[in-house]
Amino acid sequence: MSKTTPAAGSRRLPAAFRALMASEAVSSAGSQLTLVALPVLAAVDLGASPSQIALLSGAQFVPVLVVTPFAGRLADLRDRAPLLYLSHFARALVLLLVVVLAAAAWLDYTMLFAAAMLLGAFTALFDTSLLAYVPDTVETEELTRANGQLAAVNAVSQTAGPAVGGLIVSGLGPVLAVALDAVSYLFGGAALRMRRKPSRNRATRENASIRAGFAAVAASDPLRRLVASGALFNLAEQVALSVLFIAVVQETDHSVTFLGFGFSAAGVGSVIGARATARYGGGDGARSWVWALLVSQAALLAALWSLGLGLWGAAGFMVAMLVYGAAIAYYNVHALTRRQLVSPEGMLGRVNAVYRTFAFGTIPIGSGVAALLLLFTSAPAAATLVAVLSVVATWILAKGTYTTERRDEAWTG
Repeated sequence: MSKTTPAAGSRRLPAAFRALMASEAVSSAGSQLTLVALPVLAAVDLGASPSQIALLSGAQFVPVLVVTPFAGRLADLRDRAPLLYLSHFARALVLLLVVVLAAAAWLDYTMLFAAAMLLGAFTALFDTSLLAYVPDTVETEELTRANGQLAAVNAVSQTAGPAVGGLIVSGLGPVLAVALDAVSYLFGGAALRMRRKPSRNRATRENASIRAGFAAVAASDPLRRLVASGALFNLAEQVALSVLFIAVVQETDHSVTFLGFGFSAAGVGSVIGARATARYGGGDGARSWVWALLVSQAALLAALWSLGLGLWGAAGFMVAMLVYGAAIAYYNVHALTRRQLVSPEGMLGRVNAVYRTFAFGTIPIGSGVAALLLLFTSAPAAATLVAVLSVVATWILAKGTYTTERRDEAWTG
C-alpha cells in the first residue's frame, strides 16, 4: 500500500523557512517598539525640538535608497543567511549602545540620529537579503505560500505593533523598550544562525556589478513591467493617502482618531489578505495579482468618496479600508513571487534592489504631486485623477500572462 503525499498547501514548510519566520515575527514586533521609543526618547530625555523629532523619524528610511543597491550585490555574491543574522546582531549592538549611553547620561541627539541611520542601513541590508533568501529555503511551488506567511507575520506586527509599542513605552520607558528591541534582534539572529541554509544561484565575480542588476531588469520584459507597475502604484497610492489625511482632517467633520481606525482596518485587511494568499494563492491564481492592485486603488477611492455621506459613509470608509488592506497584501505577495520566479540566475538580490529603489523613490514624488494637484482641485478629485491614470497605465503594463518557469520569457504579451 503506497503512502499518500500531503497536499502542497498542508505540507509543513522546511525548518530553515520556519526559523526565518520565527526570526521575522520576533524582530518585526521589536522594531515597532523602536519606532515609538526613539522619538519619545528624543523628546522626553533629550529635549529635541519638533523638527528634530520629525527628522529622527525619517532617519531610518534615508539609507534605503543609498544602501539597497549595494545590499543587492552582497545578497547575490554572499551566502544570504549570514547577511541576515549579522544584520540582526548589528542592529542589536546599535540599540544596546543607545541603552548604555542613555543609562550613563552620555546620549545626545546627534548620537541618537546616527544610531537611527545605522539601523536604517542594516535594515536595508536585511530586507534586500530576506527577499532573495526565501527561495533558498523552500521549493518553487511553495514560494507563494511562504511569501504569504511572511507577509501575514509582518501585517500582524504593523497592525498591533504601534499600539502595543505605545503601551510598553508608556509603562517601561523608552530606554527599556529599546533594550527589549535589542533582545528581539538577538533572538532573531540566533534562530536564523541555528537553522541557516546555504544560498542557491549565487552570482559570479564576473557578473556581480550593481550596473548588471539594472541591465538585467532593463533586458527582461516581465521585470520591466513589474518595476514600472510597482513604481506607478506607489506614486498613485501616496497621492491617495496624502489627500485622504487632508480630506478627513480639513474637509469633513471626522477626527484624526477616525483616520487611525481606518488604517487599523487596513491593517486587519492586510492580515486577512496575506493569510488567504498563503493558503489559496499560487498556481494559475497568481495571474490575478493585477486585479488585486486595481481593487486596492478602487477601494482607496471608495474610502475617499464615502467620507461626506454621514454614518453610512463612515461605515463604508472602514469597509473600503479593510478591502484595500487585503488587496494590497495579495498584490505584494504575488508581485514578490513573480520577481523571484523570473529573475535571472544569481541576480535576485540586485533585481529586488532595483525594484525597491524605484518603488520607494516614487513615494516622495507622490507627495509632491498631491501638493500640486490640491492647489487646483479637491482632495477626492485629485486622488481620482491620479488613480485612473495609474490604473490605465498599470493595466497596459501588466497585460500578459505568467508561467511558473524561472526565465525571462515567463511573461508573454
